[in-house]
Amino acid sequence: MSIITEIFIEFIFRGLIVHGLCLYTRFYFFKLIGKPKSMKYLIGEKNVNDITDKVQQPVFNAIIGLTVFALISISIAYLVYN
Repeated sequence: MSIITEIFIEFIFRGLIVHGLCLYTRFYFFKLIGKPKSMKYLIGEKNVNDITDKVQQPVFNAIIGLTVFALISISIAYLVYN
């Protein structure tokens, strides 16, 4: 039972929060400021010169995805309980 729970939590964390929220948030942010980036660049598949390039974009995605998720959660809680 615990392996199913771990897989489900991993799917929610990685699939929806990190890849879903963050990629599109960063994509539209860069588009809004006038410096559009491709999805391959934001995922970390483009311009791979060494191992740090493969690590940097997913770390940015995780940090921004969790931040956006937290802000959305706080906003919903504020609207519900206010």
